[in-house]
Amino acid sequence: MSMTDMYKQQATAALEERMKVITELRAVEADKRLSNVEKRERVEMLDKQAMRLEAEARDAVERGEREAEVRALAQNAGALVMPISRSEMVGESDEWRGLLPSLSEYRVLQESVPGDGGYTVPTKVSAQYIDKLTAESTFLRGLPSTSILPFDSATLQVPQLISASGMAYVAEGDVIPEDTASWGSKQFNAVKIGGLAWATNEILEDSALPLREIIAENLLRDASLKFDNDAFNGLATAPVKGILAQGNSVTLAAGKVTVTYDDLADAAARIEATNGHPSVIWASVDMAAALRKEKATGSGIYQGGAPTDSAANTAWGLPVLVSGFLPSKTVVVAAADRIKVGVRRNALIKISEDARFDKDQVGFKLTMRVAGVSLAETSSVQIVKAATS
Repeated sequence: MSMTDMYKQQATAALEERMKVITELRAVEADKRLSNVEKRERVEMLDKQAMRLEAEARDAVERGEREAEVRALAQNAGALVMPISRSEMVGESDEWRGLLPSLSEYRVLQESVPGDGGYTVPTKVSAQYIDKLTAESTFLRGLPSTSILPFDSATLQVPQLISASGMAYVAEGDVIPEDTASWGSKQFNAVKIGGLAWATNEILEDSALPLREIIAENLLRDASLKFDNDAFNGLATAPVKGILAQGNSVTLAAGKVTVTYDDLADAAARIEATNGHPSVIWASVDMAAALRKEKATGSGIYQGGAPTDSAANTAWGLPVLVSGFLPSKTVVVAAADRIKVGVRRNALIKISEDARFDKDQVGFKLTMRVAGVSLAETSSVQIVKAATS
């Protein structure tokens, strides 16, 4: 077996195995028997397997491409470069190039949009990027999938029912009153989040780690951190207006320097008073720690469970997600289905080998476009702030 045949088999085997992993991933996503936590853990594990297999296939493709080009050079040089028969070289090279793009084609594919056939971020992988961003983002992780709205224009309009009236008890034979509804909308402009990273060809070639995958993961993490900060804290004038600027804020009385489980129960009740359904709690680092350490009066037993158990991550049945972007002494209780986030374009990673051609560096660029954070009503997000003293 020739080297090109070996590389071709390696690439094909890796891609076939990756397809099996993707099929399993889709089955997990559709499995309604799994809890959200179980589903998220399995999806993350399978997604990492798929990215590893993609890297293996890409490595085999690159090695095979180089082998094919060396053989082509040997043919053009009259077989002076490599001792190989012309008949073996021609058939093998043609067969290999039926599987692989040329270097020029490969660069075009690297710069293309995945939906148009980009190799480095194929369509199936690109479709997973918003899921990976959700897994990285503390804010998005607290939202149901129905709260993330894809759109295909420069702006996102979220219809809003402002008021409705006219419903009444009607006696037999009386005229049924007409129900009147007043509608409005919230409009957001798409904004771009982006970042660049550079790596020399030497470090990419010599590293024992899959650096291309690692760089992509780091860019994705940085994008999620940027979005998290704005989704929580963005002011009215910021590109993304945060929920702290839109929700109902309550500051505890003097002396109550920590938020307790009782305070969370009160916040959940305020949401339920307007027919909302509280579903998630976001807590600052200090308040998450305070909740875990809260003890029952008299007995001294930890409310969140024994210290030898797993760290408490729920309160009143709601998941507690910890964020370093929330201000200290702050806890947010929310009806997550009443929060909407627009995604104009999923996170997209492009690779360029030409931007710093003179320095032999490879560029990695991540961009995504989002449009605001919208609350259906102020009462859907209850912000509880502990007293300073």
